[in-house]
Amino acid sequence: MRLGAILSALVFVGAGCAPVQTAVIVEPGISFTLAPGQTATVRRADARVTFKEVREDSRCPVDVTCVWAGDAKVDVIIIREGGPNDAKTLSLTPPDNEVQVGNLKIRFVGLTPVPRQADGNAPRNYLAEFVAEQL
Repeated sequence: MRLGAILSALVFVGAGCAPVQTAVIVEPGISFTLAPGQTATVRRADARVTFKEVREDSRCPVDVTCVWAGDAKVDVIIIREGGPNDAKTLSLTPPDNEVQVGNLKIRFVGLTPVPRQADGNAPRNYLAEFVAEQL
């Protein structure tokens, strides 16, 4: 009986240590940053934007001289109240850096960290920067 109480307490304590995903609420026209899997609710737009993943990162490393700057592409899901979910791929290179869904325009404006040749193919903890505008 005592062992059961101890195990229950450990499960309860372990559950309390789980990371809590806080809601990101953003203002239209102001840039915001999301990690992969994170969702932002756009205030007064009845819409949410989820940064799903980095699809491609061919940007020139900062410690190399390149002829071409390269590009990065991310997958996002735009969820509007009463509308279908829209899966989109956005590029850092205009005009493919923005998409309009209903009365909302989402623009992909940055991706960190910037690649370094010295890092090779090491996994990166990406953060994508977006701006949402209500039209």
